[in-house]
Amino acid sequence: MTDNNRSYYSEGLLEEAIQENKRLLEADPGNHMLRCSLANSLFRLGNIEEAIKEYKKCIETSPSSEYWNNLGKALLNAGKYEEAENAFLKVLEKNNWPDAHFHLALALRSSGKLEEALKQLDSALKSNPKYREAINERARILEALNRKDEALTEYKKVIALFFAEYQARDTEDYCYETSVLLDNNDLVDELIRQLRQHIQKYPGYADGYYKLGQALEAKGLRNEAMMAFRRALEINPSYEIARKSFWKR
Repeated sequence: MTDNNRSYYSEGLLEEAIQENKRLLEADPGNHMLRCSLANSLFRLGNIEEAIKEYKKCIETSPSSEYWNNLGKALLNAGKYEEAENAFLKVLEKNNWPDAHFHLALALRSSGKLEEALKQLDSALKSNPKYREAINERARILEALNRKDEALTEYKKVIALFFAEYQARDTEDYCYETSVLLDNNDLVDELIRQLRQHIQKYPGYADGYYKLGQALEAKGLRNEAMMAFRRALEINPSYEIARKSFWKR
């Protein structure tokens, strides 16, 4: 559950960073910033239990909201939902961070506390009305509560935000994911419409065609989907995911 999907770390570099931080901490064990760097690297490498131990040591030295928030995310990732709830509540005692409200909602939902989770998402969205992940999570919970019409409205907000953000920045710099929208037939129709408008505006953007292919495939329009995947490959011949989608039968 990392926050930055556009950040990439090779496993080798992470292992080197971990070893270097451990070496430096031997000489300066009270340095909580070094320890946090170590914990972050452990978390990214998938060593969640080790990361949790290091975040807890950070908090013993310096109980900052940032460290509590990082600990909460690691606990959430480890499935320790009650501990994660407590960590995020520590953050919210001092800071009204939308991120903390959102991740607290994930912990509550994972424990089956759906109504409480909705309240936390509402708090996150009050501070940041364009928090796409929070809107999408709110839709999922509403769907689980059998409030289908409300859920559909929230999912449509997610689609609108995908494409509103395109208008505000260079499309090549915008990392987005639409697979969460492919399970609902009405949403797929809307997604196809929006993607077709998008590729008219950005005809040289391979990922737009790939996403359109995904949506068409989810709709059962196999031939049209293959044409979209092929166009993505014509624009970017090294687009491996599009290649696999094009050749699968």
